[in-house]
Amino acid sequence: MVKRAVVFDAHTNLPTYGVKFHGGPIQVSTQSFNIYWRPKGTFMADGYEFLLNRFLKDVGGSPIYGVGTEYYGKNGQVQNVSTFGGEWTDLTAYPARISDASLQTEITKAIAANGWPVGLGSQFFIYTSKDAPIGGGGFCAYHSAFDLGGRRKDPVIYGFIPYVGFENGCDPPYFITPNNNIDADGSIISLSHEQMEMVSDPLLNAWWGIGGEIGDICIFSFGDPFGKGGANLMIHGDPYIVQEIWSQSMDGCQPSL
Repeated sequence: MVKRAVVFDAHTNLPTYGVKFHGGPIQVSTQSFNIYWRPKGTFMADGYEFLLNRFLKDVGGSPIYGVGTEYYGKNGQVQNVSTFGGEWTDLTAYPARISDASLQTEITKAIAANGWPVGLGSQFFIYTSKDAPIGGGGFCAYHSAFDLGGRRKDPVIYGFIPYVGFENGCDPPYFITPNNNIDADGSIISLSHEQMEMVSDPLLNAWWGIGGEIGDICIFSFGDPFGKGGANLMIHGDPYIVQEIWSQSMDGCQPSL
């Protein structure tokens, strides 16, 4: 066993093993929006959109979102406050290969079509259908940000959630599916992971370390399933399986699901 030296943060007097603060902003509270890019003839399981929407309606005030409240930025402290702002579906065809640039174009299109707000208080999640032509694979999901129209005061903070199963290892552990919909339950794992990293590192300049961001460090940590169908998290009576998130205060993965 290797003994590690623990460095303490001057702001919180908490250990900084795992991730460190790099000076950027966090998302104090959030309103999230779902964008379903599913051209005619492509596949999403029945109930897929409903369950992803429901999770984002439930997650504010939950134990998993609450882990984020120990993270701070130059603009304040994360609050356990998140609401769902709406969904939008686009049936237009994919390009030959879906790139990050094409995802940003699609997100910009959705924002304009719905008049959605942008900035540090908003989160946009974009989903593609099964077997979508995604370029540069090797990931379960990711998050990033761009400036809307070049205006730095208007960052668009987004997460890309490909259809579950796009890459081996993205499915729920042991095929656990508390909502009897393994596609949606698998995508909720990626959604929750990216959401908590967006909260704590929205512009990629706040909280991260050698092991990655607060979701990356705990990527295979699910705790002990206890609820309906193997759920490890119950919110308002709704069952989910999500991975744990890195806690600086506990120096480990939390919330001990």
